[in-house]
Amino acid sequence: MMFRLLFLVLFALPSLYVWAQAPLVVSAETKRADLIPHMSILRDPGGVISVSEAANASDWQALAGQFNMGFTKDALWLRVEVERPTTSPQHEWIVEVNNAVLDDLRLFLHSPAGAWEEHRAGEDIPRDEWDIPYRNPVFRIDLAEAGQHTLWLRISSRNSVSAQITLWQPAYFGGATRSESLAYGLLLGAYLTMIIVHLFFWRLTREPVSGWYALYVIDSFFHVALNFGYLQQYTGIPGRISDVLLSLLVCISIWIGAKMSIGVLELAPRMPRTSRWLIRSTAAISGMTALLSITVSYAAGMVPAQLAGFVEVIVLITIALRLQHQGYRPAAFFLAAFGVLCVGVMIRVARNFMLLPPNFLTDNSFQIAAIAHMLVMNLAIINRYNDMKAAAALAQADALQLKTEHAETLENEVAARTASLTIEIAQREKLESELRNRLDVEKQARQEQRDFVTMASHEFRTPLTIIDTSAQRIAGSEVAAATRERCSNIRKATRRMTRLMDEFLTIDRVDEDILSFTAVDEDTDRIVCSAADEWDRGSIQVACANLPPCIACDAGLLRIALRNLLANAVHHSPEGVAVQFRALGRVDGGVDFEVVDAGCGIPADEMPKLFQKYFRGRNAQHKPGAGLGLYLVERIAKLHGGTVAVTSSALGSRFVLTVPSNLKRLHNK
Repeated sequence: MMFRLLFLVLFALPSLYVWAQAPLVVSAETKRADLIPHMSILRDPGGVISVSEAANASDWQALAGQFNMGFTKDALWLRVEVERPTTSPQHEWIVEVNNAVLDDLRLFLHSPAGAWEEHRAGEDIPRDEWDIPYRNPVFRIDLAEAGQHTLWLRISSRNSVSAQITLWQPAYFGGATRSESLAYGLLLGAYLTMIIVHLFFWRLTREPVSGWYALYVIDSFFHVALNFGYLQQYTGIPGRISDVLLSLLVCISIWIGAKMSIGVLELAPRMPRTSRWLIRSTAAISGMTALLSITVSYAAGMVPAQLAGFVEVIVLITIALRLQHQGYRPAAFFLAAFGVLCVGVMIRVARNFMLLPPNFLTDNSFQIAAIAHMLVMNLAIINRYNDMKAAAALAQADALQLKTEHAETLENEVAARTASLTIEIAQREKLESELRNRLDVEKQARQEQRDFVTMASHEFRTPLTIIDTSAQRIAGSEVAAATRERCSNIRKATRRMTRLMDEFLTIDRVDEDILSFTAVDEDTDRIVCSAADEWDRGSIQVACANLPPCIACDAGLLRIALRNLLANAVHHSPEGVAVQFRALGRVDGGVDFEVVDAGCGIPADEMPKLFQKYFRGRNAQHKPGAGLGLYLVERIAKLHGGTVAVTSSALGSRFVLTVPSNLKRLHNK
């Protein structure tokens, strides 16, 4: 049987070639006729051949089968012989090229006067120059004289060159276009309805599949509107812009289709790695092909995009078949939707190869299949939503039942916990009351202790002052050198005891909250002089420069800080070498109190610990002190909003106590 079929095909080929060259005979009964079987074709590389040169060319070839030349840079000439018998009164005809995205079409025939009559159409030709401003290129011809006429059709395009070329009677063409407009109107209306429904559904439920399906339908809607010429017909956009739009729609549909299909198949939870690979690869392909179609040429992006789309469909159908074999329900809907679409494509292909007769069903099989495809996809999405809704309702019912079961237990637990908390609160209130009483007792004891220490300090300070004054007077009178030395020792011991009392009394004060600190304007010279007057003449050298008249400070605390700095400097300076005490006014109105000694310096490893409480360095181990002096200096500096800095070398140490001018504003905030 197979060999017989092959023999018949081979035997029929010569007759097909002759039949393809036979003229088309038209009459009043001819409503429409397919011109492809009667056409010959001539390639024109570079598009330089004129109609006269094409008519005289010798390399014409019969056009057998369908007219599908793909992407080509050549201009293509088509020739067809049309014979009007003398008995036929019908002389006006319409030639339709059923491809809305072809760029430049020109139909030539001889006029009765013998000149070439040219008709123009295509995306690059303004529609007001067309014979009929229709969605497809159409030409109105007049076979005024009976006999044989030759039609010469030149086609050049950036898009894929393929078309159905039909000869129509005008009346029948008008009826067919009305039926076609109705069919395409229903198609585009169905698209718009699905877009609105799914956008509303997505807005209401935030279901991702509905959103991606709405984008898929929007892409398909504009693809149909461009591919069938309706958008160009009613907007007049030029061919180059429509080509870019069409290429972008085709390229991006690869990615959108993958996202939508993965959602419909519910593939992400079942095959997560495959889903991620599909999404990433289709996104990359969409981006690259779109870039190629914009920057290089329409064909450079569209050819790989169409190939990638074909591979994508094969991959998705293969995955769906595998899942269907496993009894996966979403795969059945997916296969049904694409199965309907494939049937429509096969009917259209059979129509193109003249295996099926041309009629409304075969001419519009793809559009009808697309509607059926989208209806099945809608059913799949609705079914998916119903399943999700049923699962949510079941989960809600289970949650309600669980809530009912645990309500009583929860109430008992709440009651028991409430009773326990009541007891615990009562115990804590009792404990809080006891702690508050103990705190009051502790505060009272601490205050009594402070009052006692203050009273004792006052009582000690008076006799110490008398002793110091008396020793100073005795040393100032004419006494023996030994007596003067003893008086000096008495004064040193008195000052040491006074400093110790000040340190122990001050440490409690500076460790309290800063809110207890008070600052008033004090005479700057008086503070400097009172700090230096506690030492014998010659042991302290005082220098002042640019001092402000007043400085906001706590005079008592500041004197203690300066006294401690001067005492450290005197103790660590060699006998007979004076300590440098300088008070320097700052630009901002503050004062830098600088104390420089000529001692042996501070070891580097002791510098970080210098201002710690009770720290005493190696050089001070054999000298009197409690290790509180520098600690108090730093605390007093911070209370004044200032700093204390130290630098040291083998030639001595330098301490700088800085008191800023904004002390009142700082503590009044």
